[in-house]
Amino acid sequence: MKVSGQLLKMTVEDGRPVQYCLSLDEKAWPISDRLGEKISVRFSGKITCVECGRTIKKTYNQGYCYPCFADLPENAPCSIKPETCVHESGNEQDREFFRDHCNVDHFVYLSLTSGVKVGVTRQIKSPTRWIDQGAVQALVIARTPQRKFAGQIEVALAQHMADKTNWRKMLKGEVAAADLKEVRGNVLKWFPENLRGYALEDEPLREFEYPILKVPEKIVSHNLDKIGEFADTLWGIKGQYLIFENRVINLRKYSGYHVEFEM
Repeated sequence: MKVSGQLLKMTVEDGRPVQYCLSLDEKAWPISDRLGEKISVRFSGKITCVECGRTIKKTYNQGYCYPCFADLPENAPCSIKPETCVHESGNEQDREFFRDHCNVDHFVYLSLTSGVKVGVTRQIKSPTRWIDQGAVQALVIARTPQRKFAGQIEVALAQHMADKTNWRKMLKGEVAAADLKEVRGNVLKWFPENLRGYALEDEPLREFEYPILKVPEKIVSHNLDKIGEFADTLWGIKGQYLIFENRVINLRKYSGYHVEFEM
């Protein structure tokens, strides 16, 4: 079977294990059931912006053309540093984005990826955020009424612990042992004093399993811009990575690329 189109990050469905689908032209193609099979991947050379559709030579912030990257409020610096959010005082587009996306409940969480990290998310009903990170466990520790408050808590905790994942260790399953509920009890003292009232102490622990047969001893990241075509045996899927016998590829990195899969 051949499927092709504009690539977006894989869609996921929580399960034991997580179920993945390729997203091509916004159509879902199941891939979790292809473990152990040889899959061919071919980049056509065409890239289009995931927002406006214009043809471009390179992407910014995972799939945008430069004008969309520069102008859209979702690509502002606070998308990475939520504590710096200034959309409330921006133009009408910014203020609308603030009302719909920033001035709503946000959650601070601990996740176990390569080790314990702290992060911020707007949704907890869907575990997509944690699955995209390759987390094996996640635990919400605070709920705030605005994104920037969650970001302020994250910054305070990040002075004492990681806020990033070692993606190679995550893929290899080299996860430092930790009890997230115990960690939660230890980190509450690091909350900014004026934000401690947002702490949560009774949220359930979430756990995730991924469809993986095995992982190569050496993690080699494949670059579609340099080698636009390859065929390899699919060994597993974790985060937004396809894990092949001889390489791994982060599909989210190539959002906007037009790619054909034969499987």
